[in-house]
Amino acid sequence: MGNQTWITEVTLLGFQVDPALELVLFGLFSLFYTLTLLGNGVILGLICLDPRLHTPMYFFLSHLAIIDMSYASNNGAWCPVNMVGGMFCPVL
Repeated sequence: MGNQTWITEVTLLGFQVDPALELVLFGLFSLFYTLTLLGNGVILGLICLDPRLHTPMYFFLSHLAIIDMSYASNNGAWCPVNMVGGMFCPVL
């Protein structure tokens, strides 16, 4: 006989923390997001400005930096906003 469990819904809850810790986490996640964008922007800027870096390896590195910035902007930017607003944060 197999498993007879029937699950019809799943509820996901975020962390239940006090408001002071929420502000600390908001600052921490905002700092990580800003550093991610700045670091990848520096990589892109250096690759574009230096003609010696116009090789296939740096071409793919620049695309990786763009993808990383896109991923951080898609997922990481909403986490601090949702944390302060009391909504669920999927990154945590």
